[in-house]
Amino acid sequence: MTTTIKPESLTLIKAKIMPPPRPARLLEREKFDDLLHEIDPVNLILVQAPAGYGKTTMIDDRLNALGANAAWFRLDAQDNLSEQFAFYVAHTLNEATRGACPETLRTLNQQGYPTLQTFLTDLLSELPLEGDPLLVVLDDYHLITNTEIHSGVTFLLRHLPPYITLVLLSRTTPPIGVAQLRMQGRMLEITAKDLSFSADEAQAYFEQRLRFEVSRESIERANRRVEGWVSALQLLAATASTGVEFNEYVEQLHSGNHYIFDYFDELTRTSIDNEQRLFLLRTSVLERFNALMVMRLAQQQDGQFLLNSLLNLGLFIVPLDSSGLWFRYHPLFAAYLRHMQACVLPDETARLHQRASDAWREMGFFEDAARHAVLAKDQQRIKDILLSCGRDFFTEGQFNLLQRCFDALNKEVIADHPILTLLRAWVAQGQYQWSEVESWLKAAEQHLKTHCSEEEWEAITGEFNAVRAQVAMNVGDAERAQTFAKSALAHDPVYLPTSRTAASSVIGESLFVQGHLKEAINRMQDTEQLALAEHAHQNVIWALCQQSEISVAQGYLQKAYNIQEKALQYAEDHSLERLPILEFLYRIRSQIMWEWHHLESAERCALKGIEILESQGERWFIQSYVMLAKIAQARGRQSLCADYVQKIHKMLASGEYHIDWTANAHAAMLSYWDAVRDKESIQRWLTAAPEPTPEQATNHFTQCNIRNWARAYVSLGDFDKALPLLEGIQSMAEQFGLKTDINRNHIHLSQLYWLNEQREEALRHMAIALKLASTTGAVGSFLRIGKVLINILKALISEEQLDEMEKQRAERLIQLAQQQRDFSRAIRISLDEAIIQDIIDRPDVPELIRTSPLTRREWQVLSLIHAGLSNDQIAEHMKVAPTTVKTHIRSLYQKQNITHRSEAINLARDLLSKIQGE
Repeated sequence: MTTTIKPESLTLIKAKIMPPPRPARLLEREKFDDLLHEIDPVNLILVQAPAGYGKTTMIDDRLNALGANAAWFRLDAQDNLSEQFAFYVAHTLNEATRGACPETLRTLNQQGYPTLQTFLTDLLSELPLEGDPLLVVLDDYHLITNTEIHSGVTFLLRHLPPYITLVLLSRTTPPIGVAQLRMQGRMLEITAKDLSFSADEAQAYFEQRLRFEVSRESIERANRRVEGWVSALQLLAATASTGVEFNEYVEQLHSGNHYIFDYFDELTRTSIDNEQRLFLLRTSVLERFNALMVMRLAQQQDGQFLLNSLLNLGLFIVPLDSSGLWFRYHPLFAAYLRHMQACVLPDETARLHQRASDAWREMGFFEDAARHAVLAKDQQRIKDILLSCGRDFFTEGQFNLLQRCFDALNKEVIADHPILTLLRAWVAQGQYQWSEVESWLKAAEQHLKTHCSEEEWEAITGEFNAVRAQVAMNVGDAERAQTFAKSALAHDPVYLPTSRTAASSVIGESLFVQGHLKEAINRMQDTEQLALAEHAHQNVIWALCQQSEISVAQGYLQKAYNIQEKALQYAEDHSLERLPILEFLYRIRSQIMWEWHHLESAERCALKGIEILESQGERWFIQSYVMLAKIAQARGRQSLCADYVQKIHKMLASGEYHIDWTANAHAAMLSYWDAVRDKESIQRWLTAAPEPTPEQATNHFTQCNIRNWARAYVSLGDFDKALPLLEGIQSMAEQFGLKTDINRNHIHLSQLYWLNEQREEALRHMAIALKLASTTGAVGSFLRIGKVLINILKALISEEQLDEMEKQRAERLIQLAQQQRDFSRAIRISLDEAIIQDIIDRPDVPELIRTSPLTRREWQVLSLIHAGLSNDQIAEHMKVAPTTVKTHIRSLYQKQNITHRSEAINLARDLLSKIQGE
């Protein structure tokens, strides 16, 4: 240090040694309390993450919440001057220790110190050796570039009294001997991964800031796409004014957001040089990378040096594991870099992808090689990769990747190779493009028949028939499916080893849909063993899922759950977290959890299914959306249920789905329409729904479809049409042992007879349903018939026709049914002026309601908010513009001193519950 520090040369800015101002609305992150509480043996707490992860806010809030004694030094670029750094460190520590180092300050002010280390030596010698725990926070330490200061901090860490812990908040790893401290266990690290918001934290954050309701599914998707980056979530909360806008912003994040791009522009404009910029743009085509990959791609021998230099800048480069060898760009930063790459280096794009494809292939990462070959539009590379690795892609369930590969290939190339044709056909059937399957197979047969031996032709025909068998199964032709499957089983597979397993599975499925449950489950167990022998992971899990579904049909829900546990364990043992078939597993688990009324678990499973299939496209979310709609209705969250029903309706109109999927979707839609008394939608559904054929109801989805018709007729009061449908499917269910459907049919027959004032028949069917539920564990199916359930069960209990276990089940169902909000009642209550006056006249109503009376429209809006409707849905219900609704809400909030929608919901719940008697 060459400049002597004198009082007249430096002025203490008090704010620099004070904690930062606290945000108005702060999310408490209590998960860090245990970490920060156990800091006695640690010399350094390093909080390292890129900008916008809430480093300063979190440390300040948690130290304050823990009542920790903390001193702050908030750094800026000018603090790179050693004398200024010393000046502020001295004042920070002197104030925090209540004037424990006066001599050091005096020397500093009067004559200065020749070096920073001599200053620190005096400072350390004057500090007491014992004292109350003290944390000294150096904020924004990444701004320090002065090597003398880094050496000084290293010296401090070596000699600080044991009661003092240094806390560094930085975007980069500071050069202060971190590796040694880590090895010695003298450092606590908090990284971007730790600071990233969890899904629960993101939900709490948005609930604080949004004036509209957002689904858990939308929140989780947003959080996944920003990977918990706090600033991006803050931007989302600040820019979206409706739930629709929120979802639109989330969908756009994949391709980028101009506000975030502006942020990255500012971040990189001054921090990187041109060589580093080109390096970032060229390597942005990679989803992950190490030093070897970036050198191959950028064709720069100093690639390792450039990578290290960028890591030291604290950019959004994320380590993939603890090895420190593999990295990736944060998805939002990657979107920015790829956008810039397309603008600045468009002529290099194809060549970069070709290099990446070759490099990945040499390293044995064939999926990555295929992706880059597709992006390079290089047919030869795509063909070569598919011929060598296409089978593996298929058995691993990489249908989306295979689809992209085949879309980039000429039809003649595919038809020339039996394996490519097989894979193309399987992908088409997996995408429900059933009409295309036969065209691919016929094109190949015409091309191959002329130059194949008889033995080769039989093998090709057999494996092609395995695909035809699955298509026949999907379109509901079980007998034809069995014929094709038996043909496939007559030949050993030559091109695709899983063809035999697939044919065995089809026979099991056909037995299942024809109602032969015992034979079906035996066949699926054989299929499981075949798949295990071939190490065909997808087929193993598929066979287990089918066994689970058959067990549900038999009424053995606990057995089905146990089979799912086995499948999940298999997936974990073989690291199959990315396998798309797992969505099927989580979806059917969600169905069981819903039936048992474990709504939290049901929701988690449905959300997990969406997460697994996120890259496949929204059309594959429909079954998970169905589950989320059912869960929202069970919880009384009408606006969310309405949103999901709207999504489901739109998806059904724009795509083709298996009848199993459509039947489940229609059931959710009808249940919602019945709850809100939307008879017009139910009537329209009857004109377009799949025809009811009770004599063919040999499986759960045809049973569900016909039950939907009966439900629709009951909702419209047409009991004479509903009764023969329910009796017809009940007869079939009993004939084929569909115990879960028997249980559900009895519930609906009880509802029908009760509404038709046939009390004895209603009670008889409900008693049988309760007895069956002791085996199935059914809860959700009972609650689905709504409030009428309470009357039926109370009547049944009063007649003392139930044994103790069934009585307990009935009492629990009554309790759950009472908790389930009646959507239509919540809406109707807002339209009754007498009720509004009754509320105002009650003595226990808050004074603010009387002194700032609400208009009739404002009461109506308040009640609709309580019912769970979004602003757009309120506008639609009231037949007014959304801006009019916003005006009413603004007036309502001002009159009642409300700042958030949650407060309005609580107020409405308190007031309306007095009238509703709930």
